[in-house]
Amino acid sequence: MKKKIVNWGIISTAKIGWEYIIPAIQKSKNSNVLALASRDLSKAKKLSKKLNILKHYGSYRELYKDPEIDIIYNPLPNHLHIKTSLEASSFRKHILLEKPLSLNAKNIDPLIKASKKNKVIIKEAFMVRHHPQWQWVKKYIQKGNIGDISSISSVFSYSNKDPKNIRNIQKYGGGAIYDIGCYPTVISRYLLDKEPKRVVATAVKDLNFKTDILSSALVDFDGIYSSFTVATQSNKSQQVIILGSKKSIVVENPFNAEPSKKTTIIVYNGKSIYRKENTIKIFSATDQYEHQVTAFSNHLIKKTKIDYDLEDAKKNMKVLDAIFKSIKKRQWIKV
Repeated sequence: MKKKIVNWGIISTAKIGWEYIIPAIQKSKNSNVLALASRDLSKAKKLSKKLNILKHYGSYRELYKDPEIDIIYNPLPNHLHIKTSLEASSFRKHILLEKPLSLNAKNIDPLIKASKKNKVIIKEAFMVRHHPQWQWVKKYIQKGNIGDISSISSVFSYSNKDPKNIRNIQKYGGGAIYDIGCYPTVISRYLLDKEPKRVVATAVKDLNFKTDILSSALVDFDGIYSSFTVATQSNKSQQVIILGSKKSIVVENPFNAEPSKKTTIIVYNGKSIYRKENTIKIFSATDQYEHQVTAFSNHLIKKTKIDYDLEDAKKNMKVLDAIFKSIKKRQWIKV
């Protein structure tokens, strides 16, 4: 691709799009939001005007047909991810697809096939992989600074009791595991550079929504254990603790790091449990969504190496599949 700016098209007027992704693309030096599409033309027109987006369409297909669009951002409800992305890829569009990619690993196979057939890049939107704090943590661990890792423990929770919200609708792929359980799963795989062998999990479900609202899992990476608790009807909380034989790392703002706010990591020396007696590393405010967008556009402009692909997304989904199966069978399940 002989161009310096990549044109993005956004499907739907989803909040994550106008709150995070569109501003990130507009800040990126190698990217441009050229068009937005909604099944409701009036909504597309209104939001496009508000966000200074040049084009707007009243259907997704119209956007796919636009020859100027290079990449599609797809933040539709989970159950629609595969169908809409298959259609977009048929128009030779590259796709940044929101997590989780699908409701099960098997459904990703047609997307892998379509990606190869149409020669397009399709990536799962895990912005956390692009945040400098996580890249620093991974390098710090790889250098042997904390010794041998024995466990990774994560907490991710928020409160959402709206019955109309897609996160609370079972058939749309709602629930804590799909929405936020995917984060500690992908971060553990990212840090350890390996795949887990088995999982065991349990969950509490909302009696009306039928979605999991409090779930805990223990993921066995061949002797290294990643545990997490995720909740959708609790207080807002996030933290990751990485326990090593020499030192421990606490990531205080692990997943939803705000673009305008600094993030903090504490490296505990193994001698004191008091925060001020250990190393506190502050990362400057940065937009992990912008880093994600810029990296994707560079795949097209500079032909940079694809750091994670659909096969990686399928591996992450296999872990979630095993977690759901474990909850149902109440036993350890092989991944």
